[in-house]
Amino acid sequence: MNFQTMNKQRKFVLISAAVGIISMFLPWVSVSILGMTQSTNGMHDKGILVFICFLACAAMAYLGDQNKNLDKTSWIITLIAPVIVLLMIIWFYSQMSNSFLGASFIGFGVYIAGIAAIGILVSAYLFRSPDDNIKDSFNKLKEDIEKKVSNTNSGSEPPKN
Repeated sequence: MNFQTMNKQRKFVLISAAVGIISMFLPWVSVSILGMTQSTNGMHDKGILVFICFLACAAMAYLGDQNKNLDKTSWIITLIAPVIVLLMIIWFYSQMSNSFLGASFIGFGVYIAGIAAIGILVSAYLFRSPDDNIKDSFNKLKEDIEKKVSNTNSGSEPPKN
């Protein structure tokens, strides 16, 4: 992989995904009780799904021809994953704001993860190929899944006489 010759879309998605992965190890929650502060990173509960989504975006940017934009299937996965991340962050934020612990604070890792997810969405969408659209990309993803399922099913069926 040569980062200088990498496509702009892939480069920005990869950088944003790397920032998102790093944000998972930063404080997501800090709790202060009697002058002592304890913080927890994002690698718990919903954070595991967020981490997997960031890894998927990084993989989509890294795999394939580095000099070209993402293909339709990779592009739609790269758009879906940060939306899942943003939904998980909103859910996490709403749970923490209703917390019974009055001294719990949202850590800066949550905000960095949200910014990274928005960065992935914006860079994947703004630098897309002219022929990429969401409807065609969903159809291509559906076809790819159907092919894989039919190939898996056809290999496991016993021969008919």
